[in-house]
Amino acid sequence: MESNGFTGGCLCGAVTYTSSELPIATIHCCCVDCRKLGGTGHSTHSPVHDEAFSLKGEVREYSKTADSGNRIHRFFCPVCACPIYHRRDGLEGLTVIRTSSMDDPELAKPDRVIYTSSKVSWDDIDPQLPQWEFMSPAQKKPK
Repeated sequence: MESNGFTGGCLCGAVTYTSSELPIATIHCCCVDCRKLGGTGHSTHSPVHDEAFSLKGEVREYSKTADSGNRIHRFFCPVCACPIYHRRDGLEGLTVIRTSSMDDPELAKPDRVIYTSSKVSWDDIDPQLPQWEFMSPAQKKPK
């Protein structure tokens, strides 16, 4: 992939994607849902604009109402169950990629931590990162 974008996919290779842009941000989330979904202390997410995201393969969807009251729609591989991305009501126009699904996750440097109110004590996250007890304020960046 060109230096202004990246690729990724699931564990078994049945689902792949490309992004024609680098992530807008990269966020560690310590909420209960992200912890349970990831099977660890937090999940890391890297949003891109919808028009930059291209998917190959079939995904399944699991939707749930988030703490914000908005619906979050998570998409995963139906073969290996690897979470790939999510979209949410109230955050239209963005595809939020699971950073761990990127072929080169080093391209995404975390810039904040959210839902620290749910953080587990043994999950060491860089204390230098800005942190919020719940959701961080929206930070718009130009396309």
